[in-house]
Amino acid sequence: MDYFTSIQKCVDYIDRYLDQELNVNEAVNQAHMSKFHFYRLFKSVVGITIHDYIKRRKLSEAAEYLQSTNEDVLTTAVLYGFHSQEVFTRNFKKLFGYPPAQFRKLQPCDWRALKTNKINVDALRLDVKASNGKVFIQEKMEYISGLTLVGLERMTTNDEGLSVIEAMQNFLGVAERIPHRVNDTIYRLCYDIDESADKSQYKELIAVQVTNSLTLPKGMTLKQIKLAKVVTYTHKGKLFTDGQKKIIDTYQFLYRYRIPYAEHTLTNEWLLEKYGSDFKGPDAEDSVMQISFSIQ
Repeated sequence: MDYFTSIQKCVDYIDRYLDQELNVNEAVNQAHMSKFHFYRLFKSVVGITIHDYIKRRKLSEAAEYLQSTNEDVLTTAVLYGFHSQEVFTRNFKKLFGYPPAQFRKLQPCDWRALKTNKINVDALRLDVKASNGKVFIQEKMEYISGLTLVGLERMTTNDEGLSVIEAMQNFLGVAERIPHRVNDTIYRLCYDIDESADKSQYKELIAVQVTNSLTLPKGMTLKQIKLAKVVTYTHKGKLFTDGQKKIIDTYQFLYRYRIPYAEHTLTNEWLLEKYGSDFKGPDAEDSVMQISFSIQ
């Protein structure tokens, strides 16, 4: 799958409906891929979320409209999908530095550099090719079978990535209660993705592998992967450094650099992180962890 082309189809749809009622879900559907992965891919490649991109495009076109017509601010706000003049004015001033009434007195050279233009997929390709990755990544395609996991489950979203740290610590505090453990390898499994809301919600299970699932500790969840085709990336190095969350850099790297050029078609069935015996801790230079995406 050409993920850059998927982004282009989405932004083409967005631009056709900037001055109409715009359905974000319908825009994402143009990409023919999971909303869960598309949101991550879009933000990593473009640099902002799709919702921010839509808002900035609407404000940018509204700015052009205000400069080229004598239409009043309220009518312009409604035309570009803002339900009140107050909301429109607040967002407009945040982007351009002036409220709409004062903005009309500016020269184009004073504000067009702040405008968000429509994305061009060819420019995205060149930008990614010219950039350097921040992490060392190895990739392989494989099959996972007969994996039985027991651990703590919660609902979360893409915007709550940093909360994984606390969730992992909570699990480590109770992991000894789990019988029949294979080893001390920790897994983080994301699945049951709900794409009906603006932000994709999904279940997250932080767990260990077990050989016998007959005894399930109170408050814990069992999940089995019988057989799945995956593409696995191996990250070597620190997960945290100088107050930064390097694991976020890893995902940014994958979604921005590797996945757009991959021939694999990602599914939204699940995503799996594996922290095995070669994981020396989040601050260790020689730590190794694996990330597996389910693919068709």
